[in-house]
Amino acid sequence: MSQKGLSIDSQHASTNSLSVEKCRQEIQPKFFDMIPSVKASPCCKEPEPNYVGDRIKKTVGFPALTACCKPLRYKDFIISYDTKNRIPNWVYEHLQYAKFFKDDPCDKRINVCPYNDDAAALGIEKPKFHPDCRIHGYHRADVRDYCDTDYELGLMADPQNYQFDCEACAETQVMTNVVPIVPGFSCGPWFDLQCYIREKLVRENKGVYVCSGPLFLPCSDDGKTVMKFDVLGEGEVSVPTHFFKVIIIESHDGNLELESYMMPNVTPEDGAETNLDDYLTPLCQIEHASGLIFFPEKKVCFTSNNKRRGARLHNL
Repeated sequence: MSQKGLSIDSQHASTNSLSVEKCRQEIQPKFFDMIPSVKASPCCKEPEPNYVGDRIKKTVGFPALTACCKPLRYKDFIISYDTKNRIPNWVYEHLQYAKFFKDDPCDKRINVCPYNDDAAALGIEKPKFHPDCRIHGYHRADVRDYCDTDYELGLMADPQNYQFDCEACAETQVMTNVVPIVPGFSCGPWFDLQCYIREKLVRENKGVYVCSGPLFLPCSDDGKTVMKFDVLGEGEVSVPTHFFKVIIIESHDGNLELESYMMPNVTPEDGAETNLDDYLTPLCQIEHASGLIFFPEKKVCFTSNNKRRGARLHNL
């Protein structure tokens, strides 16, 4: 076939395709106009949720804890706050040797703890207790709640743990770190336990994780098992019956060891010798009383470095 013949065929093909496209443009709108339109009926709306929880959430929402349902972060410790009882659920600290002791003669840090014996001579005043504004006003405890009561303001995160850090030391005075204690409680076995952590465990290990908190244990009354505790002030601050410390020791070789203690919120006897062994408590008992699971993501076996009590204590 000649080149001229090819050119003519190409022209015919182009003309035919244009004609088809033109017909399609003219016919298609008319064709769709002939199809009756159908309006969406009410039954095509999104169906209402069947599950009661979904309906409640969509219409009114669920009651929620305040913003403090998440742990509250401070410089050197973290607190889970109990908005119902106006005290912490727990306070977690990570204690290390460098925070407590000065081995370098060039270390010019000064002990700024207001509870230190030399604080007055150095002109260090005790910081005032203050609220945490992240807590809703309904759920805050106030210093005035403790006025004219038989209880003192106790601190879960101890200022003595932050002797060289003015900011962290002052943060221990926040009301979310405060619990009602009986007079003398902080000078008895609880004080001995804190000294044991600082002077022995921190000195001899890479680091020590300390979780402290209150407990409410039932008692017997007229043959019945009841829950009894005092409530203070207009803020209705609950007074714990006991306190716990769960201590995780990280040794220099990376092993984790556990010691757990529980103590009643009572005034210690005068002149009584303290034996910390008497307060060692299986972790499962503390978890049962507190409603907490301390290591939900760590399925490991901790051992105790307290040789007086022995070997493997807590299988988690």
